[in-house]
Amino acid sequence: MSDNDDLELQALQRQLDDAFETTRPRSAFEDELWSKMQARRPLWTRIVDVFTGLFEAIRAAPAVPAAAAAVVLILAIGIGVFSAGGVHFGGGASTTSSQAGGAQYNASAPGAFGRLPAPALQPVPIEDTGGPKAAAPAQQSGTNLYLGPARLVWAGQLSVATTSAPVFRYEEPTALDADRFATALGASPAGRTPGTLGVYTGDGFVLAVSGSKRQPLAEPTFSLTPDRSRLPAPGPTEADTAAAFLTAHSAVPAWPSVDAVEQIGDVTQVRYLRQFAVPGYGFAYLVNQWGVRYGLAVDLRGGQPLQATGPLPVNLATANYSIISADQAVRSALASSPSAPSAAPTIRLTSAELVYALASAGDHSFYEPAFLFSGTFTQNGSTFTKRVLVPAVGPQ
Repeated sequence: MSDNDDLELQALQRQLDDAFETTRPRSAFEDELWSKMQARRPLWTRIVDVFTGLFEAIRAAPAVPAAAAAVVLILAIGIGVFSAGGVHFGGGASTTSSQAGGAQYNASAPGAFGRLPAPALQPVPIEDTGGPKAAAPAQQSGTNLYLGPARLVWAGQLSVATTSAPVFRYEEPTALDADRFATALGASPAGRTPGTLGVYTGDGFVLAVSGSKRQPLAEPTFSLTPDRSRLPAPGPTEADTAAAFLTAHSAVPAWPSVDAVEQIGDVTQVRYLRQFAVPGYGFAYLVNQWGVRYGLAVDLRGGQPLQATGPLPVNLATANYSIISADQAVRSALASSPSAPSAAPTIRLTSAELVYALASAGDHSFYEPAFLFSGTFTQNGSTFTKRVLVPAVGPQ
């Protein structure tokens, strides 16, 4: 071999050395790779390795007393078994938290609940008069809700910056859960009636607790009825009276809400309209199966409480889900009535907002984000409201 060949080989060797020197694995790659390889090995193989390492260490340190070596060996066996089995002590956050302590929720992994049932508006059974299908005003806070087909046109503005929102899940409460709630309010069991989880009596009030309902759709609720002969004097306003009544019976809602007062005949209703916090958006109202905001309500007559009714406090688990964009929501809303007949009214949807709606899944239910679109039209001298609810959670 010539000297030139030797020089070329040496140059090539230097290039290879430089290449290997600059393409080493990232820092700690070897440790990470070894950990993954070990994790795939059978449990007992890893325990044998632990024993082998301990025996080698003991032989290397003959001065270690036998009793101390035995203690170390026992601890190593326990730690090895628990680590291999996935058992960990401390630091693990629960995926649920009680509303009784406030509106704090611990988050699970994104999408942890799997595929979700879709929330939807529900029709209200009414007599068919041949005109527009509308819910009774009393069920719609004075609004005639149009339920029939329509040609929809978007004429509003919708902007939602966030790309994800929390979904809340609760398990159906039991009679024992109802008993615990009653005890917290100072009430004792007084029997059960059909359709309730329990009826209870307290000092100057009667409490009834009911489970979820499918038609009309509703979460578990409680109703608190006072002995009106024992009520204190009314407060300066209806809202003050309602707040004092709820405070006296430890029934003040723990979740965010906005107060609203409405007169229905001779009854004044003070409502605590429930909201859910959405990071990057703000607060979104909870709406019922007709798209009406709701929460806890206190009915007053003559300035005195008649009854308080609201959602039963339950443990909520939460997980974040990706949501569709505002443009996707608009397209879905317009496509919700694709086969409207020629005689159907043309309705301009002029407003939209992010809301939360209830969706049932058997022994558990969800509060899910959705986009609520609304518009009005007039027919035969009456004004009707059209609402469209579009699930906000994206394709699953």
